[in-house]
Amino acid sequence: MKPALYLIATPIGNREDISMRALHVLKNVDIIACEDTRHSSQLLSEYGIKKKLIALHQHNELDKAEHITNIVVDGKSVAYISDAGTPAISDPGAVLVEHFHNLKLDVFTIPGPSALIAAFSISGFETSHFQFFGFLPSTSGKRKKTLINIYNSNITTIFYESPHRIIKTLKAMREIFGNDHLVFIARELTKIFESYYRGKLGELIDGIENNKDNQKGEFVLIVSSLKKDTQKEKIIPVEEALKNTLNEISLKESVNVISKIYNISKKEIYKLALEIKKNE
Repeated sequence: MKPALYLIATPIGNREDISMRALHVLKNVDIIACEDTRHSSQLLSEYGIKKKLIALHQHNELDKAEHITNIVVDGKSVAYISDAGTPAISDPGAVLVEHFHNLKLDVFTIPGPSALIAAFSISGFETSHFQFFGFLPSTSGKRKKTLINIYNSNITTIFYESPHRIIKTLKAMREIFGNDHLVFIARELTKIFESYYRGKLGELIDGIENNKDNQKGEFVLIVSSLKKDTQKEKIIPVEEALKNTLNEISLKESVNVISKIYNISKKEIYKLALEIKKNE
């Protein structure tokens, strides 16, 4: 193999989704770097691949990036695989790739499984353009600010969510998008309990919240954009949006966010915020 870094996509659930090219490269590189060597060893063992493994994850990526570039400079080839899917897409790998580009070393992609693309392809939503947010912020205030920005961007949006936060996130979405907004949810893609939910947000929340099994696994959420003829009538009133943010973040932050989103002076938003506080 040519001395270089090979970024290889691996299955997100079903191991049969690995490509012949991915297996060929994994069998022929000198070293394989993994997000988790124990996890990846299971996949490699199934295909009879025995190589020296290096752990590279979010906590050591910067240090290991230098080590791996030195290996390639010495004339060896290195593959990098994350736990599942395409490396560097809401997974470690981006820092490593940037390090290679800065040193003008070769990086090759071995494309394959990606949860966001797999889910998007069967959502039935407009696919000419979209935005991807990875995982939303963990704190409720920042998560709500992000969701408000997503709402006002009016672009089909994809993001990931974990099982312990799925209900909280869906309910935060309902406060901003309303019960009737069209959403597609993919759960446990390509795995035994693979499930899809497509419909109005309020109905989906009821279905998932009332069945604990529907809350297990990893989720891909896809939020549809608004149709042009309904966009104006569905915009959240300024006062309602301000009330929502005041419940989650400070008055100053609320004023800044709402002023920016609605293009209204901070002075006017601040006055409205004081009135809301006074009437509570």
